[in-house]
Amino acid sequence: MARKRLVVIDGKAVFYRGYYAMPNLSLKDGTPTGGVYGFAVMALEVLKKMKPDYVCVAWDKAKTNIRRRREIYPEYKANRKPAPPDFYAQVPILMDLLKAFGWPLYEIDDHEADDIMGTFAVQAHKKGYETILVSGDHDLLQTVAPDTTVAILRKGLTNVELFTPEHFVETYEMTPQQFIDYKSLRGDASDNLPGVGGVGDKTAKKLILDYASLDGVYENIELVKGSLKGKLEKDKDMAYLTQQLVALDTNVDLVLDWDAADVHKAQPQAIAQKLHELEFRTLLRQLPKDMQLDESDIKTSTNAGGIDKVDIALLTTPDALAKASFKTGQYFAIHAISTGVHGRGLKALMLSDHPKKAYLVQLGGELSEAALAEWLKGLDLDKAAVVGYDVKLAFKALLQLGLPIPSVSHDVRIGAFLLNGLIREPSLSDLAREHLGYEGSSLDEFPPEEFASKASLIAGTIWSLHRQQLAALKEMPKVAKLAHNVEWPVIPVLARMEVEGIRLETSYLDKMARRFADKISDLEQSIYGYADQEFNISSPSQLAEILFEKLQLPTKSIKKGKTGYSTAASELDKLRDLHPVINLISQYREVTKLKNTYVDPLPKLVDEEGKLHTTFDLDVAPTGRLSSRDPNLMNIPVRTEMGKEIRNAFVPSKGNVFISADYSQFELRLAGALSGDKDIIKMFDDPHTDIHTQTAAEMYDKDPRDVTTEERHSAKAVNFGVMYGLGTHGLSAGSGMSFKEASEFIERYFEMRKGLKDYIENLKTQARDEGYVETLFGRRRPTPDVKSSNFMVREAAKRAAINMPIQGTEADLMKMAMVEVDKRLPDNCKQLLQIHDSILVECPKDDAEKIAKLLKRTMENIYSLPVKLEVDTKIGNNWGEL
Repeated sequence: MARKRLVVIDGKAVFYRGYYAMPNLSLKDGTPTGGVYGFAVMALEVLKKMKPDYVCVAWDKAKTNIRRRREIYPEYKANRKPAPPDFYAQVPILMDLLKAFGWPLYEIDDHEADDIMGTFAVQAHKKGYETILVSGDHDLLQTVAPDTTVAILRKGLTNVELFTPEHFVETYEMTPQQFIDYKSLRGDASDNLPGVGGVGDKTAKKLILDYASLDGVYENIELVKGSLKGKLEKDKDMAYLTQQLVALDTNVDLVLDWDAADVHKAQPQAIAQKLHELEFRTLLRQLPKDMQLDESDIKTSTNAGGIDKVDIALLTTPDALAKASFKTGQYFAIHAISTGVHGRGLKALMLSDHPKKAYLVQLGGELSEAALAEWLKGLDLDKAAVVGYDVKLAFKALLQLGLPIPSVSHDVRIGAFLLNGLIREPSLSDLAREHLGYEGSSLDEFPPEEFASKASLIAGTIWSLHRQQLAALKEMPKVAKLAHNVEWPVIPVLARMEVEGIRLETSYLDKMARRFADKISDLEQSIYGYADQEFNISSPSQLAEILFEKLQLPTKSIKKGKTGYSTAASELDKLRDLHPVINLISQYREVTKLKNTYVDPLPKLVDEEGKLHTTFDLDVAPTGRLSSRDPNLMNIPVRTEMGKEIRNAFVPSKGNVFISADYSQFELRLAGALSGDKDIIKMFDDPHTDIHTQTAAEMYDKDPRDVTTEERHSAKAVNFGVMYGLGTHGLSAGSGMSFKEASEFIERYFEMRKGLKDYIENLKTQARDEGYVETLFGRRRPTPDVKSSNFMVREAAKRAAINMPIQGTEADLMKMAMVEVDKRLPDNCKQLLQIHDSILVECPKDDAEKIAKLLKRTMENIYSLPVKLEVDTKIGNNWGEL
């Protein structure tokens, strides 16, 4: 019969590890949880891999845990810095987690956690139990024994090294009892223990192996030769003092409550609930099988609390459709299940005209798409408004059926993003878990035949989230207005754009692919020629070997990582003028990237009409800007000739042309408008003034006509850079200025642009004090990381806080413009793409000039701002001409 097993966790050591490993992790309200998450990860590892019968946690009691050792040696751990404030903010949360697991925590005056751990190992030994001590503190290795294993944390949170007596001797070539004396000689810098001055790891180990113990060393001091003898004699008192400090006290006045530590008494419901509250959803699925909740527990404990019950009527025949008394009313809920992309392959449609009932229309068998379309036509969908999750997908399914689409009353996926701009593409299951306490199987990914069994939960989840979000939006009236005026209206526009698609001339790209292949081959041979051998140019390690070892290019300014010198583009730029192979490598990378990312894949993605369909997401960028995926058409390079050449493959239908309407210097204009900086506004009001030239003229005290290209470039870098929190280092790297010159340049800039400087400082203050920043129209981005103790995390958060209101306002205005353009375009003209600051429209060639003027007029007057907006329009026979 296996012996019972106790696991004792060094709580603060594991907590620290998680805190520094996950510095950005926080709850949706900004409460940091990285340390707690790290502990939870380790807790599950303990349960799954160590299979304990008992678990408890040892903790260093604040302020008094090292008091006894400090009395012996006042400098003990004097080099330790206090933990940051957000570390301590997580401690109460950890205590709640421990209560949920049912693991008792022990702390006591004058004793550190490892003393407590050693004491409990002794108590377990007396009961005939085995013990595993989990920590990152090597002092615990002195406790290793036949029934005591020490698990030392290595890299990360789950990688541990298990020290049994055999492994300890194999690693250190001494016994665990000798380890104390070894450390007494060597000292321990982390605890500020001096040991014997000048005695390092190898010397300490040899002395212990030669003389068995610290006493043995000093009993045989006359046998020690050279300067080492003098060092040992000089610091003898310090060696024995260190021995006293290193040795654990395994007789602490604490008795482990075995009943409280019994893991078999754990309550899975409490653990699941706490992990859910902490938003550690991935960890819920990692609980040991015997602690996971079964389906009945999930329904009893989670659904009753938050998801409304909805009765489902299954409609599978034309007769059933005809008899269904569905009314669109003020608004209704909709949810589509499709097997294809962009609403194609519709398998089922859920419609609910009341929060307590819903209809599930299931296609196949007797019910065809044509019959469904005919029934839906009678519902006057275009006069209704809908509630749903990812309404755009349902709209695309309706468009594929040739039906008009309703307006949007509420989309719970986008609503969740508006309420918390830090979440990304939340699934319906994610939202149900986070807001309604649901812990069942996926509501998003399942075979279509399971839709009937899921429909009630899906409908109930949508209605419940809708009710919750409406209540939350009442508390945030600006965000509610943004949803009503911007987010909901743009959803039908995007649905139509995605279904319409854009024509791709695949034969053009096929020819380009052959040319690019030849170009790549030529570049490879040229590079091999300089290297005098063939190698994998795309392999960073092989390329570094060629550049820095074979070709002996200088490495003085090149970044070096664990695997060697970097061959990133930014590093190779430093070598561009030193060897012709660098330029060839850059060309090779550009051509291969374009070929592999666009030229080869895009033709494979067109439909039977030769059109390419992208998906525009509203809930990816924290600023609210649209993003494009499958494929991403926003990232096709526009500043290189080869990038423009790829865009030539995008063409309109016969007799049509493309029109591009592009907001000019959109971000700079909005920076002036939002900051109220009168000088910026004045420059944009004057059509003859170039803002970068004028800025340079003011900076260098010159007439604008005398400004050089380099001076204008530096002014442009700052004009744009301040919106991204550009600092001295960034300007220096981007402009070639020295650090001192860049610092002075920025200082002069903000002396001139006081309105902009005050605006930026106010944003930083708002981000810190109010916990969010917002756009002109009220879109919010939470800013929890501006209070992070991690410098890099904190500074990145400040830059994001500065940038978001400008880019977010830009995004809001662009969506407003898209909605208005959609209303005004005649039926023979269509919006196809939204790329950065521009809209791409297709229309008949004869109407192009008129439509271009309509676009310019509509977009420039979309909203009244202190600075005037300017839109540039271009007409072309393909995208590359614009």
